Amino acid sequence: MKLALATAFVFLASGLPGAWACVGCRQPGVTGPDEPQTVMAGVAFSWSVITLLLMVVLVLGGLSIYIARTCQRLDREKNVS
Repeated sequence: MKLALATAFVFLASGLPGAWACVGCRQPGVTGPDEPQTVMAGVAFSWSVITLLLMVVLVLGGLSIYIARTCQRLDREKNVS
């Protein structure tokens, strides 16, 4: 079992350097890093990160609004009774 896990780990770890590199670093192009496809890949990567961060902010904001409204409602119910 240990040998199988070690073999699987070595097999998977052999491909990690390429997986860790960003899109522009994995395929820098023939003429250098300022090649249009590399620049566009970097822009696309930047937009994907911004979109993911925006989703996190929206979820946390929605949760905060929900918690604030629930606390206000509970305070009103407590003051009425």
